Amino acid sequence: MRTGDLVEVGGVMGKGFQIERVEGVETVLIFATGSGISPIRSLIESGFGANKRSDVRLYYGARNLQRMAYQDRFKDWEATGVRIVPVLSQPDDLWKGERGYIQAAFSKAKQISDPSSTGAVLCGHKQMTEEVTSVLIADGVSTDKILKNF
Repeated sequence: MRTGDLVEVGGVMGKGFQIERVEGVETVLIFATGSGISPIRSLIESGFGANKRSDVRLYYGARNLQRMAYQDRFKDWEATGVRIVPVLSQPDDLWKGERGYIQAAFSKAKQISDPSSTGAVLCGHKQMTEEVTSVLIADGVSTDKILKNF
C-alpha cells in the first residue's frame, strides 16, 4: 500500500454476548474452542463477577498445548473464580488432562446442580456449540440463558 490508498475496515465479527441474560445465576458454564477463546478472554478479564458465583467453569478445547492460547493467564483467571478445564483433541503422551472434545468432557462431568440458576457462554466451532447446547437444554438449562457470539 501507498500513502493515500483507501482501506476498507469491516465491523466486529459476531454479535457479542448479552451478559445481562446470565446476571443472577449461580453457575456459568463457559465453552471455547480455537480462536473462540479470544472473546472469552475479554469476558473473563472484564470482571463479569465470577468470584460472586458458586460455580464458573471454562471448558477450553485445543488441538494440543502448543495451540492453547493464554495459558500464561490461567492462574489469574482461576484467582477470579474461574475453574479451567483444558481439553486437548491431539495431546502428546505426557498429557494427563481431558482428551477429546469439550462436549464429551462436559457430558462426562456435567454436574449441573440447579438448571434454573445456570447460564452458559459458548464461542467456537459450530458443531461444539450445537452439541453443548443440546446437552444443556436436555439438562433443563433455559435457552434464554445460553449465550453464543453468532
